[in-house]
Amino acid sequence: MFEVVQQLKTQINNLELRYWYEQDVFSPHWWVVLIISALFVLLLCLLIDRQRVIFIWLVFFISFLLAGLVDEFGTYFGLWSYPHQFLIFTSRFNTVDFSIIPVTLTLVYQFFSKWSFFLIAHIIVSAIIGFIGVPLFVHFDLYQLNQWSYWNSFLTVLALGMIVKLISDAIDQYKHNKTY
Repeated sequence: MFEVVQQLKTQINNLELRYWYEQDVFSPHWWVVLIISALFVLLLCLLIDRQRVIFIWLVFFISFLLAGLVDEFGTYFGLWSYPHQFLIFTSRFNTVDFSIIPVTLTLVYQFFSKWSFFLIAHIIVSAIIGFIGVPLFVHFDLYQLNQWSYWNSFLTVLALGMIVKLISDAIDQYKHNKTY
């Protein structure tokens, strides 16, 4: 059975690579993915707190890792999919997981450190992503909701941001409590 699964995975990978190579790479959708990703990373580079640059980059990588894990789960179970990829061999380099979600979560964390302000800002940002950003990505065929909804997207981004905040605050607290 394992060998059959591996053969099917190879066939799927070959089909995806062929699709990407023949129809996706350098297409208008591909360029949009590239430009949006670059703009969000540039935005983070411009707005990052220079006093806490290493820690804020750590928050970004935590966000990147968690968003990527959630995305792996969702794509594996067919909840959503991305018709256009920047790089075909990794689903983590799509616009949503590579830049939009991690950069947004990082900037909200950076600018709103107190839980009350963070929660308000994060609810607003999660609503914008879930109810405006996701529908726009669906409309422009950059994202497909298979067994998912805008409401689920909102709740997922909301939960992700709170987990990022909890982990990042714990690391920051540990860093400040540690005596040398």
